[in-house]
Amino acid sequence: MAAISRTTDSVTAVPDAMGVRLRRCRELRGFSQMELKARSGIPQQTISELECGVRDPLRIQVETLWRLAWALGTSMDALVGIPALRG
Repeated sequence: MAAISRTTDSVTAVPDAMGVRLRRCRELRGFSQMELKARSGIPQQTISELECGVRDPLRIQVETLWRLAWALGTSMDALVGIPALRG
C-alpha cells in the first residue's frame, strides 16, 4: 500500500510543478500573461489557471501545451518536466 501512496504523491506533484515551470519560464522571458496570450493564442484565464494549479495540466490538450512551449521558445518536455535523455 505504501508504494501506491508514494506513486500517487509523485503524480499529484506534477500539476503543481508544471504551473511553477510555466510561470518561471514566462517570467524569465519577461512576458506578462497577456503577452503570452498574444503570442500563443491561449486564453489568459487558461494560463492563469495552469500557473495557479486550478486547471489540471495532465488534462490539457497537446496543442495547448505545444502552443505555450512554442511561444516561450522552449520544449513541451521542459514545461511538463521530462528530464533530458543522455545518450
